Amino acid sequence: MAGAQRRRDRRLCLAALGLLIVFVVSCWRSLGRAFSFGDGSKTSARGATATLARRDVVATASGAALARRARNFGCALTAVSENFNYGEADYWDQRYEEDGRESSYDWLGDYEKFRPHIEAAAARIGGGRAVSVLDLGCGNARLAEDMHDDGYTNVTGVDISEVAISMMRERNAETRPGIKWVVGNAFELDFPDSSFDIVIDKSTMDALSCEAGKTNQNMVKLTGEVSRVLRTGGAYLVFSATNMGEASLHLPHLMFDVKHEDIPMPFSQLTVSTAVKQPGADARLLFGGKEKALEAAEHFDRQLAEGRRQREEAEKRLKETAPA
Repeated sequence: MAGAQRRRDRRLCLAALGLLIVFVVSCWRSLGRAFSFGDGSKTSARGATATLARRDVVATASGAALARRARNFGCALTAVSENFNYGEADYWDQRYEEDGRESSYDWLGDYEKFRPHIEAAAARIGGGRAVSVLDLGCGNARLAEDMHDDGYTNVTGVDISEVAISMMRERNAETRPGIKWVVGNAFELDFPDSSFDIVIDKSTMDALSCEAGKTNQNMVKLTGEVSRVLRTGGAYLVFSATNMGEASLHLPHLMFDVKHEDIPMPFSQLTVSTAVKQPGADARLLFGGKEKALEAAEHFDRQLAEGRRQREEAEKRLKETAPA
């Protein structure tokens, strides 16, 4: 009897060891992706920092200087002005007050442009128009309203601006009472774990990447929080005017199955990233994945800031010594 018990214990230990090995290999592969660059080669954190510090490819989207060629842990916004306060509630409150209570603005386009991608995600989940949807950073856009009018019955809009949410509640109190409007910070959402089937991010990721010196940290916080409130098998839809979704959805604290698609637009780019949450994603976050990713992101942000400072000093010295 004792021998049989020992054999059972040994089998259990071997099974646990096997699971641990699978988890470690998965984390290692994710880290490899995180430090993988366009030529397919992988580098150490120090080498990656040096490479990222040399990147200076910036594009303009929605009036903000955004990184067009972002990379994991290196969405370097090398020309972002300190005046961009897209992560601050006061900035948005003032903007929505100035625009007026009846105004609306749909970043990147209206519902019809993104409808096929939303419908595809809902169909894959199998809930039809009864799926629970979070419009992350809804502002005063008509996306949630148009989805409601198209038959979606469980839509929540969240935004950091109390002014915007107040406007949306007032605007829809009689005609669309079923939509829930919530004031909230995308880094600390006030929803339970696994609350939504679909999270829609229409340029919210772009906006939050604009904070100089905290780009990578913001991406880790945002994607980690979305993963937390998304159900396993649910979809995070990122509609972006940059490559930020391509860069950020493969970070090592996440477990998404990701597909990227470009939508042709004249004189600009629009990328749709569909990230499906995989089994085991919650455990990765729970066991310190987000904290480790955030530590690495802080390291890269510091290195990028130092690289910018050195370039600025070199340019200043060059101008001072250049002949008149």
